[in-house]
Amino acid sequence: MLKKANSDLVRRQNRGLVLETLRYQGPLARISLGHQTGLSPASITSICGQLIDEGLIHTVTDDGQAATESKRGRPQTRLSLNPGATNVLAVSIYVDGVELVFADFSGATREHVKLYLDTYAIARQDFGPYIAHEIRANVKKLGIALSSIRRIGIAVQGVADSIKGEISWSPAFRARDIPVVEPLQRLLDIPCSIANNANMIAEALIATDRKRYGGTTAVIFMGHGIGLGLILDGVVYSGTNGRAAEFGHMNHIPDGPLCRCGRYGCLEAFSADYGIMRMANDQRGTGYDVYAPVLDRDLRKLELAADGGDRVALNAFLRAGEVMGFGIARLIAIVNPQRVVLAGPGTRAYGLMKDSIAEALRRGLVHDLWRYVEFEVVPYDKEMITTGTLVETLRHLDRDVFASGQKAVVAEFSGRKIA
Repeated sequence: MLKKANSDLVRRQNRGLVLETLRYQGPLARISLGHQTGLSPASITSICGQLIDEGLIHTVTDDGQAATESKRGRPQTRLSLNPGATNVLAVSIYVDGVELVFADFSGATREHVKLYLDTYAIARQDFGPYIAHEIRANVKKLGIALSSIRRIGIAVQGVADSIKGEISWSPAFRARDIPVVEPLQRLLDIPCSIANNANMIAEALIATDRKRYGGTTAVIFMGHGIGLGLILDGVVYSGTNGRAAEFGHMNHIPDGPLCRCGRYGCLEAFSADYGIMRMANDQRGTGYDVYAPVLDRDLRKLELAADGGDRVALNAFLRAGEVMGFGIARLIAIVNPQRVVLAGPGTRAYGLMKDSIAEALRRGLVHDLWRYVEFEVVPYDKEMITTGTLVETLRHLDRDVFASGQKAVVAEFSGRKIA
């Protein structure tokens, strides 16, 4: 019995390895697939034959067309994921809105739907059923079979409990401990998972350039909040229940300014957009509503004022950078990352903060601990969160569902391909 269990485990691991290799490096000829995975020609032949029979992969010609006939003299064929094998859905939750992004098994986005919702006002028990209703209504409108969606990945700013499947806290909601996974799974009969959006940005960076970001990297989100996606040895670390790396809610000064999480003195309370606006408008923080959304036009106006030499505006950004720098110093001392990556809409003002970040690093950390750390600012695209959510969702299918031998549900979109 033990021998059979070990054999089944190896089989699953090898099938998952083939699927993941084709996902990140395909299409590949069989011989190249063997070289990339380290599997023998016999194993490649056997596994690929099974995956083709199950509809998960197919052969394509050099021009990318599916190979349907065997003819002498035709171009060499390669193995590729079959886009029509199944569908997945990424759900991105933010202040006053939700995005639904439908993708095929290759990871290509097919349909993108924006929903506008007063997230701050919605009742705790109403949110999950609302999302389920909207998913069901939109798949019908788009001509997508609900049964073809094998998994839903959910990303949210704030604290996401991956075990309970809840939004423990988010600046998008007044309510706390909002159930999301359970109502979606109950109402749609589709497996779901939930994660913090900074983790999903980290997943997107790994998928984009595994060699560059796949070691130990700290990905800091700057914008309406301050988040962290922590990559350890090529894997995004989420902790026991998804609450790891809450960088923005480390305390900087006890009894400092109010944070949107309800506590006082968090790093985010200084360095998020609302912390910067508060510093510029009311340095004591007593008369500023931190729960009010920060309009982009107001933030841009403040950035221009700081660029123009306005001391009050400039000091707000310098203070935000200083606090961020001390936080990064603590992070480097504990994790020793190869690279610190700054991402998010807040990086637009990085030029106003970089000097104070560097000064705080100098004051807060022995130089030998951070002099070899590479710092990088990546252009922010909101789609990074969606990309990372799709990557994580599809990886789960590769490793835990289709690696076990479950057959695909052939899925075709009636809508047009968007990306």
